[in-house]
Amino acid sequence: MINTILSSSVLIVMILVIRSAFRGKINPMVQYSLWSLVALRLVTYSWLDLYPIESAFSVMNIARNAVETMRGASSVDQVISGNAEAGPIDNAVLILDNVRTGVMTSGDGISAAAAIDWQLVIMVVWVVGTIALGVWLIYVNQKFGKSVYANRTYLMSVRADNRGTLNGAAAISDGVAGKRIKLLPVYVVEGLDSPCLMGYKREEAIYVTPEVAADKEKLRYAIIHELQHYKHHDLIWSVVRGGLLAFYWFHPLVWVAAIVSKRDCELACDYGVIKEVGEEDRLIYGKILLDIISRRDQKSNVLSMATTMYGSANGIKERVTMIAMNKKMKATTLVAVLLIAALLVGCTFTAATTKDRNDLGIDEKTEIADFAAKWADAFTQRDARTIYELCENEALYFTIGEVAENGAYWMGLSSPWPWNKDYVIDMVDSSTIEIYYYFRTSSPTVYTAKETITIRKTKGEYKATGDALEHFDQIDSKADFDEAYKHGIPDLIEFAAAYQLQADEDANYNWGRKEILENPATAAIDQLNLVGAKAVGTYEDPYVNKAVIQFAWDDGQVTVNLTQPMLTDESGAKRQATIWIVDTM
Repeated sequence: MINTILSSSVLIVMILVIRSAFRGKINPMVQYSLWSLVALRLVTYSWLDLYPIESAFSVMNIARNAVETMRGASSVDQVISGNAEAGPIDNAVLILDNVRTGVMTSGDGISAAAAIDWQLVIMVVWVVGTIALGVWLIYVNQKFGKSVYANRTYLMSVRADNRGTLNGAAAISDGVAGKRIKLLPVYVVEGLDSPCLMGYKREEAIYVTPEVAADKEKLRYAIIHELQHYKHHDLIWSVVRGGLLAFYWFHPLVWVAAIVSKRDCELACDYGVIKEVGEEDRLIYGKILLDIISRRDQKSNVLSMATTMYGSANGIKERVTMIAMNKKMKATTLVAVLLIAALLVGCTFTAATTKDRNDLGIDEKTEIADFAAKWADAFTQRDARTIYELCENEALYFTIGEVAENGAYWMGLSSPWPWNKDYVIDMVDSSTIEIYYYFRTSSPTVYTAKETITIRKTKGEYKATGDALEHFDQIDSKADFDEAYKHGIPDLIEFAAAYQLQADEDANYNWGRKEILENPATAAIDQLNLVGAKAVGTYEDPYVNKAVIQFAWDDGQVTVNLTQPMLTDESGAKRQATIWIVDTM
């Protein structure tokens, strides 16, 4: 939510700047459509928080850097541990942390405000405000709708695609061959401030004042104007506008956006009317508009779902000026506005770039490392319950483990599995951890698997938000070899006695293991799970029982060292092994 508030604020301010800088030069339809970006950003807050798109241009980079600068100027860690007294910056950081995570802090010298659960307070106030404004919005519009419905008198029906031709008080209802045309009823309402388009009891209709209904020319232009609202789907946009105001009632710039966008809605309709009636009639329309428009301040009308013709003095002046001038937008202006809008989307619809591990603070590194170790320990010990608790949601857990009928959590196999904490943790950045496990089989042999975990800090603690496991039990390229053995080749010397026993067994029972293990090239292929690798170079030194094999794939070559270790039997006697073991050195 914080990201959305900051990003939408920048977006609203910049659209207001564009509106001012290009005043009178932008097509009113383009100007009105810019506000759809604000609506989209406000509507998609949850989706963008769950699936953030990182960008170096995001305004959230600036916000993050500002917070980090403030944190860098504070000594909150020392304050919490009791080694320093809290200053204004320290208390501000503690309160901000509480708003962001819900974690409260108290102690000697720490402001009492830091011990208040501001996250909960803000949530309660927001919910109460949203419900209150939502109820008021429904009440106001229902009251207006009932009043209009009760006092209306049918006048005529007009085609929804009408282009402005009225013949007296006759209904415009003649259709087009082979095409069904929707008809909009027109009603006269006593006491109505101005003509409007409104939907009530599942009926969309145009409502006009008695004064407008009595004047053929005024009626014509009023109906054309309201048909423009219908064409632009402004009743739908009114509902969206009202819903966003109720949801973001605390955000002053959202109110500004609602008021100005409604003014731009009227400008767009005026532009549409001029296109319909023709250039020569625009001044007549402008004069009629001044007669039928209500002078009520538009701010008081922002919650109305009807397209009433209200306007402040500035709004009316802007509309009349546009009608009188009716300038065409230059292609260069359109390109400039579109490019600026595209840049704004890139800056405000994206999240801050993930910090590289080298940019992480000591506390962050420690917290992420603790999470990773807890996860890796639980994974190797098949502690499904802990894995479940570390997952952000149940759906993620079920991609890793299961729940038995008796309610017990379980995961993994007895073999192959990375027992004995056989893993290496690689902290990629602030949101990604890679854990390299060494899966042991009963053969015995070992292969590598890489688990990529995405994490997010929620309510003061890290939780896994995504998980992917890649097994390297068949390495068929240099790229796979480099990835699987990124942190080194596992120590296979402990299997030397088992391998020698396999080689010493009767040929009828060792299934070719003697030939494999007593040849350094095939031993390396067997122990490192290589597939499709060609031995392009071999060097053996019988004096030191060492060998070097060079393997090649289409994408490159690797070098593997092997050794023939000394073995000790149960009696303590030593013997030189005849089998080859991949050397980790």
